[in-house]
Amino acid sequence: MAIFSNIVFGFQLALDVGHTNLQSGAKSCTGKTEYFYNTQLTDFLTGSLKKNNSIEITSNLKIKNVSFDDRYKMSYNKDLLISIHHDSVQQQFLKYNDKKFPQTNYAKGYSIFISRKNKFYEQSLLYAKNFSQSLLESGLKPSLHHNEKINGENRELLDKKLGIYIFDDLKVLKHSSSPAFLFEAGVIVNPIDERLVCSNEYKQKFLNAILLMVGIHRI
Repeated sequence: MAIFSNIVFGFQLALDVGHTNLQSGAKSCTGKTEYFYNTQLTDFLTGSLKKNNSIEITSNLKIKNVSFDDRYKMSYNKDLLISIHHDSVQQQFLKYNDKKFPQTNYAKGYSIFISRKNKFYEQSLLYAKNFSQSLLESGLKPSLHHNEKINGENRELLDKKLGIYIFDDLKVLKHSSSPAFLFEAGVIVNPIDERLVCSNEYKQKFLNAILLMVGIHRI
């Protein structure tokens, strides 16, 4: 059984690092794994949120091979679970640079997914809308490429302005025992997005969106 880290007290927020070091997700245009970016963003968020004693953070940040069962347990009795990911595109839209890393300018921006099979679907949607609205106000824009009518995509776009999709069978969402959404922070095969998601300024926008989402002033 994994042991998760807890910080301070107050609003109960669980941060799930998407993927593991063995199942590391997409590869970026600089050759890094999605798991690397997921870990970096979660580390930034948990470290920054230590400054605010109104939020208690639970995360699987220190667990290299966390199981889905442990992710579900992490969400028990929490106010919200956010699963942190970084995005790619379908194979036909990728080219390979001189280092043989995948890249594209086909899509960029963030995406948010929720599941109607989560028993707190309405609350999940409300949190997702508030979070995305804050990102929009900070100057970020969602990607709409997951709505395209092609194999591997074709996701129901619930809110075009906010970039919120329905993905009912995402395990971490439908089995969560708290409200939950999955957040794709950027398209790491796009060189512009890849540079942005590595910057503290970009990560700070996500942090501020979390604080505003739960009604807390910015750090």
